[in-house]
Amino acid sequence: MRRFHTGFLVAALALGQTGCLAKLAANSTARIMNQAAPAMQAFSDPATAEAALPYSITQMEGLLLVIPQNQLLRGNLMRALGSFGFAFLEDRMEEAEVADDEARIEYYRNRATLAYLRGKQVGFEALTLEEDGDGGAAGAYGRGVDAWRSYLQQFDDQEQAGMVFWLGYNWARHISLNKEDPDVLADLPFAIACFERVFQLDPTFNNYAPYVAMGSYYARTSASLGGDPVRAREMFETAIARTGGNFLTYKVMMARVYAVMVQDRALYTRLLQEVIDAGDVMPEQRLANQIAKRRARRYLAQVDDLIAPADDTAPAGDAPAGDAPAGDAPAGDAPAPAADAPAPAPAPAPAN
Repeated sequence: MRRFHTGFLVAALALGQTGCLAKLAANSTARIMNQAAPAMQAFSDPATAEAALPYSITQMEGLLLVIPQNQLLRGNLMRALGSFGFAFLEDRMEEAEVADDEARIEYYRNRATLAYLRGKQVGFEALTLEEDGDGGAAGAYGRGVDAWRSYLQQFDDQEQAGMVFWLGYNWARHISLNKEDPDVLADLPFAIACFERVFQLDPTFNNYAPYVAMGSYYARTSASLGGDPVRAREMFETAIARTGGNFLTYKVMMARVYAVMVQDRALYTRLLQEVIDAGDVMPEQRLANQIAKRRARRYLAQVDDLIAPADDTAPAGDAPAGDAPAGDAPAGDAPAPAADAPAPAPAPAPAN
């Protein structure tokens, strides 16, 4: 009998150690993935990244089952989901829109929607792990936007900016793709609150992405309908200037969001042509810049559809937004959410 008890105890200890070893290995893998992320950001071939990123997402989802408390992993997973949705799934959707292929439009719209919803779910869980009082993130959301803003104030560490940003990003991208649903659109103030909090915590986060997020929000519609073209332009120009004009996605966003909203054809074409003509200006963000170039070429070809011929009688900065295709990656189609800001590089990166 003693021999049986001893054997049982040894087996139990072995199983416990196996579980601990699995968690140690998973945490180590998560750290390695985080350290290796810049490699994908420097890819010159978007097709390689498009094929590889789903495997990275799948691996992170598996790791999350083993180490659900790992916030670095959650941040990277949110970023990967949002980046894959914006950089590839929505890009494919836009190509389908140009081809007027309704089946493909819906296929990629649905896939992007699923990615963003999963990113939002992971974000709610991440915030709740940090602040779980009164039901955590879900509880605060259920009590309304004022309670949500108060909840976000509990995140007062600059290192928490990443999880709040990527939650807002996935949430707002989902709203942008599904804004015809009034229940979805009603969540816009919650997503905006995330960006406002990140702007307070760290406006330099992720290549000054909070500036573009807020600029997109201010440019969501004309001034007569509640937009703020002046602040929108300031935000975009600040982000472009502080990245030396080398993070090309911001120029694409300013063209497709702000220039379309104010119907500034000259600005629209200039910004997009600058992107197309740019060389390898930011090697550490080569992949994002390659994707920006692809979008710039497509948007430049659509100029006549998005911006009316010059009309000297139209008041500057208050023209109605162009009739952009639903679900466009930028926030040009009102009332689009602030997070039609770019996903910087479609690869997991430090969650900050």
